[in-house]
Amino acid sequence: MKQFLLTILVSFSLVAVQAQEQPAAQKPEKEKTLTVNQDDKDFTIYPNPSNGVFTVSLANMTSRKADLRIMNVIGNEIYHETITRENSVLSTTVDLSRYSKAKGLYYVKLETDNFSVVRRVIVR
Repeated sequence: MKQFLLTILVSFSLVAVQAQEQPAAQKPEKEKTLTVNQDDKDFTIYPNPSNGVFTVSLANMTSRKADLRIMNVIGNEIYHETITRENSVLSTTVDLSRYSKAKGLYYVKLETDNFSVVRRVIVR
């Protein structure tokens, strides 16, 4: 029985060593980067810092709508809205005083089909 267990242990060790070794011919492919024409400078939050009421806008958009999420510092979503484009600007005014009385730091995340950005906003 001891010899059987020893044989199995040695077999697993050899398999593990072989799995960790990569032959030189099998180099991993380079990661392909996703290029997006949208610029982070087109995303604005104002005023920042605010009293809980602020405007979020994203200019030069090709998407018709976007998801806006606001999270507290521990990641709980406290606000969610789907906004639609008017002209070439996605824009909405958010009033956090209805959802959270707490002052502090919040994360604003805006996502479209091909663009995502996260910014911080301070509520005083």
